[in-house]
Amino acid sequence: MVIKMYKRSASTITLVMILTLLITGCTSQASNIGMAKEEENKTVGSDFVVAEVGSYDSADTAVVLSVAEDIGYVTFMNIATGKQYTLSYDGTTYVKDKYDGTMSMSQIEAGDIVDITFLKSKKKLASMQISPKSWEYDNVENYDLGGANKTATIGSNTYSLPDDVVVISNGERTEVMDVVNKDMLTIRGIDHKICSIKVEKGHGYLRLANSQALAGGWIEVGNAVVTQITENMMLTVPEGSYQVMISLGDANTVKDVLIERDKEVVLNVGELDIVQDKVGKVIFSVEPADAVVRIDGEETDISEEVELSYGIHRVELEAEGYESMAKYIQVGSEYASISFTMEKSSDEQTEDTEEDNEQSKDDDAEDEDVQNVTTENQVYIDAPAGVEVYMDGNYMGISPVNFAKTIGSHTIALRKSGYQSKSYTIYLYDDGEDITYSFADLEKEKSGSTNKTTSSKSTRSKSEGSSGTKGYSSNDSSKTGSSHSTVSENSSIENIRVRKK
Repeated sequence: MVIKMYKRSASTITLVMILTLLITGCTSQASNIGMAKEEENKTVGSDFVVAEVGSYDSADTAVVLSVAEDIGYVTFMNIATGKQYTLSYDGTTYVKDKYDGTMSMSQIEAGDIVDITFLKSKKKLASMQISPKSWEYDNVENYDLGGANKTATIGSNTYSLPDDVVVISNGERTEVMDVVNKDMLTIRGIDHKICSIKVEKGHGYLRLANSQALAGGWIEVGNAVVTQITENMMLTVPEGSYQVMISLGDANTVKDVLIERDKEVVLNVGELDIVQDKVGKVIFSVEPADAVVRIDGEETDISEEVELSYGIHRVELEAEGYESMAKYIQVGSEYASISFTMEKSSDEQTEDTEEDNEQSKDDDAEDEDVQNVTTENQVYIDAPAGVEVYMDGNYMGISPVNFAKTIGSHTIALRKSGYQSKSYTIYLYDDGEDITYSFADLEKEKSGSTNKTTSSKSTRSKSEGSSGTKGYSSNDSSKTGSSHSTVSENSSIENIRVRKK
């Protein structure tokens, strides 16, 4: 009897345990399913779905336009399409250099070319890496952004330059035309295509006051500019500190100036320190030693020191088997030395190749000459109206104005009292057509950006040994044109309009 009761009790306990396990298991499974659905739909705010670190559904190669660290956003431009878009980022976003090293977002700058992954629907940046496919040139000064067929050159290399290339200056996007040939750039690209240009060091302006009596003389601004003086001149000069030397015959003066980006310095040259019969003794060192040297057109014996009057002199060198040279030098001290090393011509080529090279040299010389050819066509500057117009530092008149079309690259500067001066680079071609430019209105001067005026009164150059004479290339000056009024039609480049006639 006891055994039977024990069996019933055991059966009952077993049944209860089985029911308990079944109930518990079902409840646990239902709970797990519910938690999974809840996790799947878990949100932060109302429109952001929490994702695992590094998860993404889209990838792109783009140029960084801006980084807003305070609000956690990065703006990009797609390299292939030119489309712009903005993505958010947070502490889960991976940032790497092109070699997979860790970077912080603060190290990313406008103009960087990056490979990115992101959640497209949520505009959430998952990862960003400096593209391993990209290249970069820092502190570039030897460049030309006006090549034919939308090309540009950096040194001796040629690259394509698309219309939508990203140009960054002072943290803002601008145009290729806003870059002048005295700016220092960082240029980035992929393969043979330039994708971004960043102006690292811009330019300011040096305006000469009371310079009428100095027309035909020379002005040297450090190593940056050397050119003949014309009336009402305003030079576009790279930002930095310079020693400015002005000379006219035996008269010379020296003044220290500070050029700041987009600001103007007025140099009063009305009181020039006159020095009678001032000469410097220059020792020349030329390689090869048997080169023929001409100074100001006259063959000169350089085996001994050469006496030259203070000012600018043209030095020409010729030697068999070497490329000819022509340089301008500035004599500004009692004793100085200067050296020239000529480049050898190749003598290991076949006769045909040599003939080809000679033809190439002739073509190059012709191309160089063409750069300074003044045509019968005209350049018209129509807008903004009522501003002073300068080309390559030379005063052209008050807009609307027109002047002769000179083939080559030129810097157009616009100035008006109370407004910030502005420079543009234009490229003029021998296409037999007139061309009209309508630029954007000048911006009013900001408080604290008042132009500086500097006097050049009685400052003489001192003897500094070999530092008083340097070699330069020349800049040709242009002639003033007459005014002309005409209205430009639509052919927009953002806020700049260009029309050929």
